Amino acid sequence: MREKKNNDTPFVPGMLTHMTDIKILICYLLAAVGEPLDKEQMIEMIFENDIAEYFDLREAVMQLVETGNLQEDAEGCLTLTDSGREVAEQLESALPFTAREKVVKEGLKIVTLSKRRKANKAEIEKNKSGIFVNCELKDEDASAFSFRLLVADEMQAKMIQEKFLENPALVYKQFMNALLDK
Repeated sequence: MREKKNNDTPFVPGMLTHMTDIKILICYLLAAVGEPLDKEQMIEMIFENDIAEYFDLREAVMQLVETGNLQEDAEGCLTLTDSGREVAEQLESALPFTAREKVVKEGLKIVTLSKRRKANKAEIEKNKSGIFVNCELKDEDASAFSFRLLVADEMQAKMIQEKFLENPALVYKQFMNALLDK
């Protein structure tokens, strides 16, 4: 049940519409997760959860970087500066609780997925024999589980890659259960 905001922009009740609120939310999110976040993933996540408009988010990030509240590295990851941390601590109560709760929950998912992607591998390989997905679950520095699948097409390869990286331990558990007849 969307109402119209000015200029026929879709609006969801509870959505943040003031630039100041959006900036506070971004600072709050980065303070709460305590780790750098990929700018594009963060913007998409906030937008997809109907918390703020896409272009407002891009503008807010740009302004926060310009004012020194955020730093952006060469890979597009955002880090909160000391002044941004102060903004988050002093003004978080100005934000609706539901927006804070939702954005932190989703932000932590981004951090977890990012760590899994760095710790584990799922690579797509194309050669004359077809398209393969090579997956590896690591336990510290050692490979605990790996497999290679021949797949039908690139779309299927990307789906397998994403699912494996979402929860490699679950794939391992299900594989073991299948082999051990559980």
